[in-house]
Amino acid sequence: GDWEVPRTADGHPDLQGNWTNATLTPFTRRLDTPPIYTWEEVAELEQTDGDCPAAPGTAACGRASFGLAGQEYNEVYWDRGSRVAIINGEPRASLVTNPVDGRVPSMTSEAQAARAEYVEVRRQFAQYDHPEMRPLAERCLVSFGSNAGPPMLPNGGYNNNYTIVQTADHVLIMAEMVHDARVIKIGDGPRLPPHVRPWMGDSWGHWEGDVLV
Repeated sequence: GDWEVPRTADGHPDLQGNWTNATLTPFTRRLDTPPIYTWEEVAELEQTDGDCPAAPGTAACGRASFGLAGQEYNEVYWDRGSRVAIINGEPRASLVTNPVDGRVPSMTSEAQAARAEYVEVRRQFAQYDHPEMRPLAERCLVSFGSNAGPPMLPNGGYNNNYTIVQTADHVLIMAEMVHDARVIKIGDGPRLPPHVRPWMGDSWGHWEGDVLV
């Protein structure tokens, strides 16, 4: 077609603007689902995207309030997406494409041991006995559900929007969730010293043609 990639003054693709990764595509694939949806399935999913999913503890569509502590969000707050994700021209049935079964592999023995140790420490206290027992995401200090990454993933609920600001030597991605900002330095340069450990890490990128890596 006649469409051309918008570019910045230095010739790179202009990625700036507001974006969303909200999608009807689940993170992992159901065991009874092929890896690729048919286009008929896509049409059905996207036709019914406004319907309330049957989930335990949720209220019916249109109800003003759940009326239960911890369930103060009604349907107006949710943004589960309205489209199926298309990957390489195919409507995939999961965001996970490797392994080929679309499932997240089991944790390694080391990860299982670390998780067990974490659980054991938390069992010594009530859930919110003191601030140190409150998770960072619960205190809205960092995004939860990997919204801010890496990798940047939809959380299946809300705040799946991003604002991208771009200069010749930086790309900033601000996540709507908790307003986390990932500042990506372009090119090469000195890394942060080991004792400086930002929650969002020390992000670096480079251009390979029109692709930001």
